Amino acid sequence: GREAWEYLASLMLRCLAPLYLLSTAADAYSLDAPRHFVAAVSARHARGTVASAAPAAAPPELASFRAWLSESGIASEAVEPAKLPGWGVCLVAGPDGVAQGDTLLSIPTALHLTPSSVAAGPVGAAVARVVPSDDHSALLALGLLEQLSRGEANCSSWPYIELLPSGDEMVGMPLLWADEERAQLLSGSHLEGCVAQARQQLLEQWAAVEAVLPAHAEVFPRSVFNAAGYLWAHAVVLSRALPFGEELHLIPLLDLANHAAGSPHACSIGVSGEGGAVSEAWQVEGKEAAAVLTAGGAGGAGGGG
Repeated sequence: GREAWEYLASLMLRCLAPLYLLSTAADAYSLDAPRHFVAAVSARHARGTVASAAPAAAPPELASFRAWLSESGIASEAVEPAKLPGWGVCLVAGPDGVAQGDTLLSIPTALHLTPSSVAAGPVGAAVARVVPSDDHSALLALGLLEQLSRGEANCSSWPYIELLPSGDEMVGMPLLWADEERAQLLSGSHLEGCVAQARQQLLEQWAAVEAVLPAHAEVFPRSVFNAAGYLWAHAVVLSRALPFGEELHLIPLLDLANHAAGSPHACSIGVSGEGGAVSEAWQVEGKEAAAVLTAGGAGGAGGGG
C-alpha cells in the first residue's frame, strides 16, 4: 500500500543519501546504453558551488551536450560544462569568472524531466495502479528509462541522456554494489543492513512494475526496462534530482553543479517564473518557470549541500 511506498522513500533518504554525500567522484563519463546497467553514484552532482580546476580533454558526448544546450537557448557566459580530473563532467566558471549575485544559468521547465510529465504519458498510465502519483523518485526513474529506450533518433534530450554516468562509473553508491562488496565495505555498520533493505524494497517495487509490462510491451522494451536498469535509474535520480516547486526534477546542466567540501563559496538554487512559490531563496518573474542558479558570496550558506 501507500504506507510501504512512503516507508521506502524515507528509508532511501536516511540510508542512501548520507552514503552518497560521503562518496568520492569517479573519473569520467561515457555512454553505452548497456553499460548504464552495470551494478556498481558518484558525488559529482551534490548541490553547491561551481567547481574550478583546469579542464581535462572533453569527451565527444560533452561537445554534443554543449551543442544541444545552445540549440535549446541555454547559453551562459558565466558557467559551462567541462570535464575535470577527479570530478568528471561538472559545472565550471567561464573565462571571466563569476561574482556574488550573478545569475549563472536558467533552465526552463520545458527541458526538465518531471514526475508529472511521466505520470501523464504512456509509462505513467501503464504503471498507475502500482506506482503512486506522489512517488516522484519512481516516476523519474521510469521516465529516465523511457528516454533511454527511445534512442538517439527519437529522444529530444538524447545529448543529456548520453552524458549520464554508466553504472560502472557510479562507484560511490552502495545501492548499486554487489552483495559481497557491500558486506565487505560496510561490515560491522548498521548501514549494511539499511542499504540491503533499501535495495530489496526497490527490487520488490520493480517486481510490482514488472507485472504490468507484458500488457504494454511496446512501451517497455525489456532491454532497458529491467531490474538492473531500474536500480541504475534510481541511483541517477538520487544523485541528480533537485526540488523544484512541489516536485523533484531532473534538470540538465544544473545537475552538474558540485560542492567541494570545505569551500568558502556557495550558490543558491531557486525557481523563477509564473506559479513559483516565493521564499527567501526563490523569486517570481517572467512567464515561463525556470530553475535558476545564483552565485553566493564567500562563506555564504547558499542553497546547496
